[in-house]
Amino acid sequence: MWYYYTNDQQFGPVDEEEIIRLIQNGTIGHDAFLWTEGFDDWMPAGQTQFSNELANIPATAITRPVQTAYPYPAIRFQPHSLRTLWLWLAWLVGIGLPLSFVCIGVPLTIAGTVLGYILLYRSWLLIQDGNPRTTAGLAVGFCFIPFFNLYWIYVAFVGLSKDMNSYCRQRQIAAPVVSENMALAYYILSLLNLLAIPLSFIPDIGIVFSLLVGIPITVLYIILMKHFTDTGMSILEHKMQTAAQPQTTDLGPYDNGRASRDVSRGTRE
Repeated sequence: MWYYYTNDQQFGPVDEEEIIRLIQNGTIGHDAFLWTEGFDDWMPAGQTQFSNELANIPATAITRPVQTAYPYPAIRFQPHSLRTLWLWLAWLVGIGLPLSFVCIGVPLTIAGTVLGYILLYRSWLLIQDGNPRTTAGLAVGFCFIPFFNLYWIYVAFVGLSKDMNSYCRQRQIAAPVVSENMALAYYILSLLNLLAIPLSFIPDIGIVFSLLVGIPITVLYIILMKHFTDTGMSILEHKMQTAAQPQTTDLGPYDNGRASRDVSRGTRE
């Protein structure tokens, strides 16, 4: 999906065919800027893959827009909502799992697990304007594919820890570091936890094995999700602070004789 900036206004997202149509009808010209996932900054339309479509359009002086704080996708939740999600997750899973041997524990554990996936989705969503290895939707959705999820849990959790840390380093965000070793330990215990399913049919052994693995993995899961929460809050706060700060931008070759221009950062709708 693409965003375009023209006549001091920002539009999108639209698909590639729509960009071509807008070029053909004159809405997008050489004075427009385009952005899509993978771009570090806005690019003049004539310097993108649509240069051929713009070849017959006369070039005009252009003014470079300032890159938005989080151009893709829009973030529609507040930092404190991440902490709220984690608190409910910790309470429901922490209480529900020990009570899973009675009826009341099962719905509590299920509810906590659902909140955990919401938190996982939002954590991935926060770094989509970087270079994540997957999207937020795929990170969560593929965890429910039988057998394939044996591998995908590694991507969803260990991959997230690596990508969040990389995102913060690249943008020099003073955020808590997510423990990649803890994420890896959680993944290994998750695989071992699957062995409890066939062993559960063996009297005594199944229960003992479930306790030996279930308790550590629950504690590790709650702590790991707290790491994602703390780092995610720092990332989101950084995005919001950056978006709120006016910035003086040197327009360089796009200045057309003007040294600088004060512009305010905006967000994509």
